Amino acid sequence: MNAIDMHNHLVAPEVIDFLAREGKHYATRIVERDGRRFFLIQEKAMRPMDGPISDAAARIADMEREGIALQAISCVPFLMYPDVANDPGLAIAQVNNDAMAALAQSDARHFAPLASVPLQNPAAAARELERAAKLGLRGVEIPPKVGERQLDEPDFEVFWAAAEALEMAVCVHPFEAAPAGALSRYFLGNLVGNLYDTGLAAALLIYGGVLERHPKLKVVLYHAGGALPALLGRLDMGYRLVAECKQAIPRAPSTYLPQFHFDIIAHSRPMLGHLVSNYGAGRFVVGSDYPLAAGLAHPVEEVKALELDAESEAKILSGNARAILRLG
Repeated sequence: MNAIDMHNHLVAPEVIDFLAREGKHYATRIVERDGRRFFLIQEKAMRPMDGPISDAAARIADMEREGIALQAISCVPFLMYPDVANDPGLAIAQVNNDAMAALAQSDARHFAPLASVPLQNPAAAARELERAAKLGLRGVEIPPKVGERQLDEPDFEVFWAAAEALEMAVCVHPFEAAPAGALSRYFLGNLVGNLYDTGLAAALLIYGGVLERHPKLKVVLYHAGGALPALLGRLDMGYRLVAECKQAIPRAPSTYLPQFHFDIIAHSRPMLGHLVSNYGAGRFVVGSDYPLAAGLAHPVEEVKALELDAESEAKILSGNARAILRLG
């Protein structure tokens, strides 16, 4: 049991209590269905709040059974609330980060939490990231955009500078409570939209010069990198042929790949094998999306099924995550 799970979610009980009191400021309320309690977000999306999603101790037996030694836990993505006003955004981030820090202090053997920040207010996000680092959190989860604002826009620079200086890995996780148009059908907001949003955010981090200005910044793209792996060739083509692209950055987009890591949630072993073969075992970390149904029930098994050499397998199972989280 030595794997490190870089993508899983927890709703801290303190956050549940906070939203029970203050949910009106977040378009979120608590409802009951068939004896279970759920968050209802924007009167559209329902998310469970009982069992291991909110009970850290209840996870440990599952972790041991699956060979997971440590979870880098992060909040459920809707709790990042990038669309609320600045003050409520900061308030819930602080409640979440305090709760995550307390959990890590009580059980550092099993949990290494990631922070959340009010990214809609980049200066406040940078200050909260600094506070979270002092509390012992090991990275930060952010959305791929803030409303119509994209992550390469100038006002986010203060956040990127803080993340680099603090050596806090930035984990990008999309969420859309009420997707529009075709993405509102067949769960495609999750199945397709999440991958698009992640790939677009990564392309903007490259062409927007964020990675060039912050060469020590490390970014983890959940869901096997989203659309970025499929886009890299076209991004390089644009660099060769399009003047705007050539002027934006001093080298080809694919050369920034060392600043990205991807998790293993591809939901296709042949595709995961292709990605690892193309981009190298050094780019991948275990992810499960635990305890959500759309994740991987047996993430370590997914890695072992690739039949990699021992060194490559060890990198994916724990070595890469250990370096990202600065665990020594």
